[in-house]
Formats: sequence, structure tokens, C-alpha cells
Amino acid sequence: MSNSAILKAKAEIKESLFLTTFCMKCMGLSFEHPKTMTTYIIQKLMFILSVCAICYHVFGDIVYIGITMVHSPQVEDVVPLFHTFGYGALGIAKGFALWYKKDKFKILIEELAVIWPNPQSDEEAQTFKENTLATLHITHKWYFAINVLGVWFYNLTPVAIYIYELLLGQNPEMGFVWHSWYPFDKHKPLAHIFVYFFEIFLGQTCVWVMVSTDLLFSGMASYIGMILRMLQRRLEKIASTDQTDDEIYKDIVANIKLHQHLIRYCNDLSDSFSLSFLVNIVLSSINICCVVFVIFLLDPLLAASNKLYLGSALMQIGILCWYADLIIHANADVAVAAYNSCWYRTNPRCRRALLFLIQRAQKPIAFSAMGFTNVSLATYSSILTTSYSYFALAYTMYNKSTQGRANRNA
Repeated sequence: MSNSAILKAKAEIKESLFLTTFCMKCMGLSFEHPKTMTTYIIQKLMFILSVCAICYHVFGDIVYIGITMVHSPQVEDVVPLFHTFGYGALGIAKGFALWYKKDKFKILIEELAVIWPNPQSDEEAQTFKENTLATLHITHKWYFAINVLGVWFYNLTPVAIYIYELLLGQNPEMGFVWHSWYPFDKHKPLAHIFVYFFEIFLGQTCVWVMVSTDLLFSGMASYIGMILRMLQRRLEKIASTDQTDDEIYKDIVANIKLHQHLIRYCNDLSDSFSLSFLVNIVLSSINICCVVFVIFLLDPLLAASNKLYLGSALMQIGILCWYADLIIHANADVAVAAYNSCWYRTNPRCRRALLFLIQRAQKPIAFSAMGFTNVSLATYSSILTTSYSYFALAYTMYNKSTQGRANRNA
């Protein structure tokens, strides 16, 4: 590719990853080096504050869960605490992956510009590319909006409950955003204000981490899927026009090299996200189960914020599994496209090259969760099934606890 084409590709990639880079900057990370010392110091301070806030959130939740289990080991008291802890733990895992692999992600974005499609002479391919990027842009905006709206419902719920109880003529007390432990009396006026704004900050920070990592992965996976689909179109057209055998062979070799480049790219991307995938899969079932338990059985006043949390949790793991599954099928369709080409018009050398491509494309490209499982829509189905199993167990324990208290009171 020429330098002008690479610069254009980088501009298109940067534009489509705008929300990703915006969320990263809000938590003190960036793929670009700070231009001034002031910017550098601000970024470092923001990152340190973000890390400290999330880590304390998880620590405080663990202590609070332990205290609750000691004093009131009822399922209805303990279960509602786990999804906020799980969200924070997931934020730590994803934030660590994003920070630790930041330079690797930067290299992957730069490598992507080299293979970025520039099909100006092919109107159909150009339309497909524009539609793919437009769909990705809409998906990212909705995902960003739902997550931000969800955390602000949580942030404002204590205020809304306070006003509601005040209108009913009760003597309300201002609550907190999260259930967490602090090494001081958080109910004192100044401490209460500090804790409330601290919890707003850490909740928003968790959202920045979640959104930035999820949009980064979905964007890069979408690009790979787009290029694989365009590769299929190129393979289907092999030998369909008047070309010499050497021209056909060179075309096949170029497609094989592109396919191998995409395979290496997917493997590098999988290695970068492998740890966060594993933590995501393990915690998503617990998070979904606990928030469903709260919505259906415990707290109708928090139903709106919890439903948004549930929606974002389902979207969060769903979008990862969707795009990972897209890569699996797009790669498998490369073999089909090669077989559907006019290979029978080519010489034996071209046929052997196409056979090599078909055999390699039949080996799945999958994103791995530290080698324990491959991420796909089957994984998403398994997560939902496991969540239901956990919910059924918690519901059974809740019924037994409720019936036991009713019998004692009778």
C-alpha cells in the first residue's frame, strides 16, 4: 500500500475507534504519547486515581460481603452484593489487560492499516465496507449510551429514593451508590458527601474500563470479519475473467498471504484479550444471576437501574461472543468461497495453492479464554444457562429461608 493509502486507512480506523480512545483518556490511558509534560502528569494522575478507586471498590466489597455473611447469612442479604463486586473485579481484569497490552494494541492498529481494504475501483466492495463501518459505529454508540445511562441511574438512585420518601412525609436518610466497607463512619455529613462522590467516580471509572476494552475488541474483530468477507469476494472471482495462468497464480498467492496475515493477527489479538475473556466468562454468569435475583425478588425501587445493569451485562458478554463467532464463520466461509471459484479453469499449480488455502481455512480461527474454552455464541448460551442454574439455586434457598422465618413467627 502507498503512504497516502496507509494514512487514509489510519484516519478511518481512528474515526471508528473514537469512543474507545475517548473512554481510555477518561481513565488516563492513550495510544498516543502526551505532547506536553502537563498532559503527561494529568494522564498519570488520572490513571492512578482510577486504579486505586477500582481496587478499593473490590476490596471494600469483599470486606462488606464477609461482614454481611457473619452477621446476616441470609441469601437475600448476600446475593445482592455479588454483582457489584463482580463488576469491579471484571473492571480490574480488563483494565489490567488494556494497560499491560497497550503497546501491543497500538502495534495491532498500525498493522491493521497495512491490510486495510481500499476498494475504490470495486463499487460493491466499497459499499460493503461503508455499511460495515456504519453498523459498527451505531453499535458502539448504543453500547456506550446504555452503559453510561446505567451507571448514572445507579448514581442518582439514592437521590431519587430520598426525594420519593420525603414526598411521602417520611423521615428519609440519604443512601449510597454501592454497598461497601470503609475504615470510618461513612454516615457522618462530611464523610457521607465524600463517599457518595467517590462512589460516583469509581462507578464511572468501571464503565470507562468496560466500554473502552469492549469497543476496542469489537471494533478490531469487526475489521477482521470485514476483511475476511472481502477476501471471500476476491476468491469467488478467481479465474472468472480472462487472465493468464501466472496472473491467476499471483492472485491466489496474494489472497493466501492476506489470509495468513489475518490468522496471525487474530492470534495476537486473542493473546491480548485472553485473560479478560476468561474472567469475563467466569464472572458474567454470577453477575447476571445476582442482578436478576434482585430485580425479581428483592428491590423494586432499584428496578430501573438494575434492569439497565442487566441489559448492559447481557450486551457486554453478548457483543464479545457475537464478534468472536463472526470471525469463526467468516474464516470457514473463506474455504467455501475458494471452492466456489472457477478453480476448474486453472492449471494444477493454481489448484494446489487453492487446496492449501481451503485446508487452512477449515481450521477454525477462535478467540481463546486462556485455553479453557473458545469464545463464541455457544459460550454465550452456556453463560445464560449457567446463570439460570445459579438463579434457581438462589431462589430455592430464598424460599426455604422465607418459609423458615414464617414458621418460626407462627
